Amino acid sequence: MLNNDEMRSNTQLGTERVGVILRLCAGGIVEGWLARAKQSSELNVVPLNDEQRAVHVPRLVEDMALRLSKSSDAMKDSDAISSTAAVAHGKLRYLQGYTPAMLVDESRILEVTVFGMLHSNLHSLDFSLLLPDVTAIADEVDGQLTQSIGGYMELVKASAAA
Repeated sequence: MLNNDEMRSNTQLGTERVGVILRLCAGGIVEGWLARAKQSSELNVVPLNDEQRAVHVPRLVEDMALRLSKSSDAMKDSDAISSTAAVAHGKLRYLQGYTPAMLVDESRILEVTVFGMLHSNLHSLDFSLLLPDVTAIADEVDGQLTQSIGGYMELVKASAAA
């Protein structure tokens, strides 16, 4: 792990990997996502407090950073990380009254927020790895969405069977 002096030095030189920036900016990503989600008229059909709305987002960002920390490009090109947070997120949203379209909207907001954070930190990024890392982020967000919808659908099927 980098100490503060190394981090400042690397950041000034523009040599940080996207995963490092994700970890450093995770709190800001969650705050940005929450602000955008609270502005969404589609999502606000279901009244939730901030904690209820953002409960799984920190873990989803952590899962993205974890995938990006894999040393092998082959690992980054593989399927999304199995995310218990994504499955739990889908189940919770079903119980809260979300629709599948609302899950997709939340996922889109997360991706836009992460890419906005990267844009704000362009001066700190290692450009030689930026495109593969951004591709891995997009794939991870899509994988998380797939897993969230899977968790959601488990409860839909259970409800229909009851």
